[in-house]
Amino acid sequence: MSKLPELRLENIHAGYDKADVLTDVSIRVPPGKITCILGSNGSGKTTLIRTILSLTEPRSGKVWLGDRDITGLPTHLVNGAGIACIPEGRKVFPKMTVRENLYVGAYREKSKAAIRDRLEQVYDIFPRLKERTGQLGGTMSGGEQAMLSIGRGLMAAPQLMLIDEPSLGLSPRFVKETFNVIQRINELGVTVLLVEQNVHQTLAVAHFGYVLMQGRVVAQGDTEQLRANAEVQQAYFG
Repeated sequence: MSKLPELRLENIHAGYDKADVLTDVSIRVPPGKITCILGSNGSGKTTLIRTILSLTEPRSGKVWLGDRDITGLPTHLVNGAGIACIPEGRKVFPKMTVRENLYVGAYREKSKAAIRDRLEQVYDIFPRLKERTGQLGGTMSGGEQAMLSIGRGLMAAPQLMLIDEPSLGLSPRFVKETFNVIQRINELGVTVLLVEQNVHQTLAVAHFGYVLMQGRVVAQGDTEQLRANAEVQQAYFG
């Protein structure tokens, strides 16, 4: 799998109506790595993802994919450039089967053989989805829906996955399983931008990260640097 160019946000200011949510935010997401964005509720994490996907247009600043300015590019073209998003809260299609949900992820792919290959790869990562291929998405547990949401994202064969709060509402067992899967996806060559509150699990899998507080980057570094950072320790470790 060819690597996606580096994703960069430069001096992003973004918000809703007259309220600013992100203030002068700059981040880099290097290819082939897991980069994390840590922050509590209201810190601006979801607005950051919305800005990358052009669901929220920044007041100022740029989003770059390599040397290509993708600021404000229509969302379907951002997806077509190799970026997939696993949204917060999973959001599977409840009245569709597991297989139908997964096929939605490959809507841009015309080759039936490629779709079959991707389906087998998803079933290899998530054997439980293969066992329940005919089950309606809405009847599955939260952990199974998390698998289905990630699997649907993989069906697009993305080079970069934006994963928003994957641990939200999951039992500890499924949280650990989900982070193991994120690590495995990265090992397959997919770049990951992981947006999370669960700092312990996130720093166990990420290579580099940023901490957002009230819409500003207050810390950045590799995972060891973040663990040692005084603001991070005060906010997350007491």
